[in-house]
Amino acid sequence: ACNHIEDLKLKAVVHSGSAAFFNINEHQELTGKDVIIAHRLLKNSVEADEYILLTEPAYNELVLPAGKVVKAEEVFEDIGTVETYVYYPPQFEPVVDQDATGLSEVFTETLREEVKKEYSQVAEYPELGFHFHTGRRLAEMLAYKEEWLEGLPEVVIESFAGTGNPFTLGELEPGMRVVDPGSGAGLDCIIASKMVGPAGEVMGIDMTEAMVAKAQRNIRRAGARNVFIKAGFIEDLPVPDGWADVILSNGAVNLAPDKEKVFAEFFRVLKPGGRLQIADIIVSKPVPESAKRRIELWAG
Repeated sequence: ACNHIEDLKLKAVVHSGSAAFFNINEHQELTGKDVIIAHRLLKNSVEADEYILLTEPAYNELVLPAGKVVKAEEVFEDIGTVETYVYYPPQFEPVVDQDATGLSEVFTETLREEVKKEYSQVAEYPELGFHFHTGRRLAEMLAYKEEWLEGLPEVVIESFAGTGNPFTLGELEPGMRVVDPGSGAGLDCIIASKMVGPAGEVMGIDMTEAMVAKAQRNIRRAGARNVFIKAGFIEDLPVPDGWADVILSNGAVNLAPDKEKVFAEFFRVLKPGGRLQIADIIVSKPVPESAKRRIELWAG
């Protein structure tokens, strides 16, 4: 249903009355004439694929939005004639508000919410296990040096999630300013802070509230005084123009539908001569349009 929400049609039957409740073993049952009426009305004579059918008692108690309401009746052998009111909702044109990716704003917002749900779990319940690797095991798989992790509490490492090792793409030098879009629980920010030293600065940006909160706690635990974590989107970074020497990103670009906008932001915040150090997922052939519109493939 979620994948085809624009085509989804709903039929509803609404009745107001009384019922008798009783227990049979551990199960609760209900009975009475009004229960039978509601049940019978599930099979009705309305010839439409989207409507709300109300009995007269329900119609008298509810306030319906603007739309066509037709008075009718349903006849049943065992309970007789039931007066009804059928509400037909107005027809709306589908939302077409699309960006450069061909995906609607509603889709992008839904995608962001689903990604937030996934990574909130990684932040708050890292022990659950996910379809991707996390924590110290992932850091070892990606050849993170032990000296980078030395002295860090395990809680700082446990929610680490990424796709590669962006530090292998270039040395971070003392005094550099670094931006980490999609900074997650902050491990890469902490490692970068050691490399750039007290004269440097590191700014982490993440859209998941739970990750931002955990990263801020981890920064305090690690004693990294030159790291700042902010809430924000990778397509709209809360960073001044030309602020950064390096963009350090690990597994975040693939989660954004508008890649051109993402890289436009990267180049906006980079200084002239600055560089990108990105570890991420790539594909070797075009992704079908049908797959681009499946939320679970983006978020999962």
